[in-house]
Amino acid sequence: MSSKTIPVNSQHRHGDAAPATPVPYLRSCRLLGVSVAIATFVLLLVAACGAPEAPSSATPLPVTPAPTAAPPTPTMLPRGGNLTVRLATDISELRPWHPRTRGEEQIVGLLYSGLIRLNDSLVPQPDLATRWSPSADGRVITFTLRNDAVWHDGRPVTAEDVTFTLDALRAISPTTALLNDLRRITEVTAPASDTLTVRLAERYAPIFSLLSVPILPRHLLSGRDLATLNFWDAPVGSGPFRFDRREPGIAITLAANSGFYRGAPLLERVAFIVAPDPQVAAGALGDGRLLLAELPWSTARTITATAPSLQSGAYAENGYYYLGFNMRPDRIFSDQRVRDALVAAVDLQRILREATDGQGMPIGSSAAPGSWADLTAPPTMTVDLNRARALLDEAGWRVPAGGDIRQRDGVTLTVRLFVRADDPRRIRAAELIAGAAEQIGMDILVQPADFATVIRSKYAPPYDFDLLLGSWSNGVADPDFADYAYYDPDDFALFHSSQINQGVADSRAALNIVGFSDPVYDNQAGAARQLYDLAERAQAIRLAQERILLLRPYLFLWADRLPVVCNQRVTTLDGPVNLSTPNYFWNIERWYLDVER
Repeated sequence: MSSKTIPVNSQHRHGDAAPATPVPYLRSCRLLGVSVAIATFVLLLVAACGAPEAPSSATPLPVTPAPTAAPPTPTMLPRGGNLTVRLATDISELRPWHPRTRGEEQIVGLLYSGLIRLNDSLVPQPDLATRWSPSADGRVITFTLRNDAVWHDGRPVTAEDVTFTLDALRAISPTTALLNDLRRITEVTAPASDTLTVRLAERYAPIFSLLSVPILPRHLLSGRDLATLNFWDAPVGSGPFRFDRREPGIAITLAANSGFYRGAPLLERVAFIVAPDPQVAAGALGDGRLLLAELPWSTARTITATAPSLQSGAYAENGYYYLGFNMRPDRIFSDQRVRDALVAAVDLQRILREATDGQGMPIGSSAAPGSWADLTAPPTMTVDLNRARALLDEAGWRVPAGGDIRQRDGVTLTVRLFVRADDPRRIRAAELIAGAAEQIGMDILVQPADFATVIRSKYAPPYDFDLLLGSWSNGVADPDFADYAYYDPDDFALFHSSQINQGVADSRAALNIVGFSDPVYDNQAGAARQLYDLAERAQAIRLAQERILLLRPYLFLWADRLPVVCNQRVTTLDGPVNLSTPNYFWNIERWYLDVER
């Protein structure tokens, strides 16, 4: 989903997505120039850094040897080496809390730390904060900070830095969902250098993911306008890597932070090399100039099939495609039997195969696949036309003698399905859904339409649609990027009955566009927003997801796989790099290059 156009809402940024823009044709001399630039930079990087360092000794784990045993041999850690990563777009401006591209999101994650960080399952974990405890009403959260974190310039990180950061971000005009949600914080205080108190207007469980926002150095930034500052002018963080140099249009290089509190990184440097053309990047992966890259679906499949030195994986995009049923009382799909009938007729496997070329993965809920909140398995994909026809018969929609389209009380079962005209994948999916409906006597008129002039209006009163094939993004850092930096699975805004537009006087950007209302869902989704214990919150989310799957305001269609290709020399102390998570850099300080491969 390359562009999102639905307005920002107070909980999360959701938006319909445009199709990916095709890579423009570049003349062969331009491709050669980019390829030579990559090779030249890698050579310069090696020359600047020297050969990989010899492994150094580390303190062994405590061992009590037998009286006659020799002293234990220190564990040798494989230090040194440079990781080269594809950067699809150069980053001319940096704002740590506001990543606008995948590369910027990753660089920020290496340069900066938050109170909290998200692990490979997107679970909030301690980072600069070692622990936290909420008050009984959940409106006050006290954080204890670690005492061994330092800025890249050697100054200690203190609670005053956190207070400065959160106060400064809350003062910026809330143009993103992140900035808007941070305003749920009413006060931040630092009773001691290692203690922080955050007060909220009300209990709010997603606050923990939001507090993974990068903490900024007060001693360098106090008095400066953060909203307009380009942080390349002051790129000082406390993360595992520090800023080394930036060569516009060529590369951004980060060097290991030897004072990093979780342990000095094993890698010497991480160089993000600008390689916009995926074919050039694929060639650089093949010959080892690049060691890791995210690539388009077709490019990744081709290179991994021909290059045995590469391993591949894919994580789910933070967003999904769905078929929305208008459930308002005057609409045909207000009858669940009609919704269930269409679902029983649709061949989801065929949609994934033909509409997405296999890139789409089946999903059972709005939660990110593979995350801690991915608790509801996709429904079975068995087509059951007999059940579909029986449901429509039961609902009073019957095939007239000599006819093909069902009728009830003289009205034919004809509905309109709106879909963006600029996305061939969506159009193909809509056509397959219409073809499935035809087999059970339902007439679906596919209406490809311009987003700006037609589709956008369907997300607002009077909600004039029967079916809408759309998409949502769960990114919160920027309206046009589906980031994972602050991921939280809360879908309250999409399905809670309080998020249904209440009429002319309701000026909210209400996102419950299908008019779904269910007291059981409301209860569980409301609880999930207030439960701070992760296990308890997961149970509430599971129950809410089950209601959505049962009552079907949406038919979840797919989430796109985003491929990652990595040289097999790149590994970690924890085993192979986990390329199935968007947070595969979560343990970057433990990555190294296996010189024996």
